Amino acid sequence: MIEVRKYNSKDILIKELGGVGMLTVRGDLSKQQFQTAIAKTCGLKIPQPLIVNSSKNLSLAWMSPDELLIFTYSEVFHKKIKKGLDSSLKGIHSLILDVSGARNLFMVEGILWRELLAKGSPVDLRKSAFTEKAFRRTRLGQVSVAFWMASDNSVYIICGRSYSDFFYDWLCNAASDGSLTKFF
Repeated sequence: MIEVRKYNSKDILIKELGGVGMLTVRGDLSKQQFQTAIAKTCGLKIPQPLIVNSSKNLSLAWMSPDELLIFTYSEVFHKKIKKGLDSSLKGIHSLILDVSGARNLFMVEGILWRELLAKGSPVDLRKSAFTEKAFRRTRLGQVSVAFWMASDNSVYIICGRSYSDFFYDWLCNAASDGSLTKFF
């Protein structure tokens, strides 16, 4: 991952990250043949609803009952996964679409990341409700996003590329010094 731009306040570090591949895969997630093809190619099982499964090289997120989003963290691995999916899903009703250029990835780090996201999202971000593998699609600062925990003190957020400048500015403004109070 490549750091594109960053903002650092007293409590929060916001980074826009580049070089992350994203593949949308659509198909019948309940079919064993589809599940086997994904597991064989990605090395991960299809996640349950509202969950993300991760390994060193990729993350596999449940987007909807018929959609997965695969994040790859190197260009070489991205091409390998795309080629593997094309091969393993051949003959299975499915769609594979590279959406890397359509979305941006942000990372928010700091102990108050939950408070920052709670400013603009209706998601229950309590530690008991939003855990390590939780994945949510929602709105944040009036922008359609998805997010999941990178660690206890950080979260990844994706949004559409056309909204990324507005969204980055929203995050920076919401994280400005003195604007976050410890709640979670």
